[in-house]
Amino acid sequence: MKKLLVISMLLCVAAPNALAEDINNIFKKVNELVAQENYPKAMEELSWANKELQKMHFAKLETLLPSEIAGFTGEKVEAQSAMGMSTIKRVYKKGSEKIELNITGTSLGGATGAAGGLAALGRMGAMMGNQPGVDTFRVDGRTATLKNQRNRAELTLFMESGGMLQLRQNNAKDEGATLKTIVEGVGIANLDSYLKGTMSK
Repeated sequence: MKKLLVISMLLCVAAPNALAEDINNIFKKVNELVAQENYPKAMEELSWANKELQKMHFAKLETLLPSEIAGFTGEKVEAQSAMGMSTIKRVYKKGSEKIELNITGTSLGGATGAAGGLAALGRMGAMMGNQPGVDTFRVDGRTATLKNQRNRAELTLFMESGGMLQLRQNNAKDEGATLKTIVEGVGIANLDSYLKGTMSK
């Protein structure tokens, strides 16, 4: 019970002011239910706390993904979460040009085991050697690959947190040069640090 109270206090300090009271109330209810040994209801309340934390998580990610990069303006961040794994998407537009940014393999506390394993395998494969039509390079010390097929460019960056950041552009006429500019402007080190849980406030 003491541990739950400590967690509640820490979350209230870290949460945005608009949501702090909601989190506080949820964990207060959890503590009351634990004291009553009503564990089924306590777990139900914790699931609601998780939903609120996911909202905060996605709101934080929106602040970490630049609203504008190299003349491209980002639309609202979209997020989906299923079976403990989240996908975050943001579309960047400049005139008729459109670039889709996706971050996959991240859960509330970092990368999920399965997705993290896929990211590690992908990074290992990219480092093992050159593949036809694939450019392998590094961004802030992280391995990335760039593929070009029929004017469709796709850049995949393997993050230290275990997730993968992907950029896609149809009708790419510059062999992916724009995607390289975009990924360099994302601020990967800062974003990755947050997803690893090592970012200081």
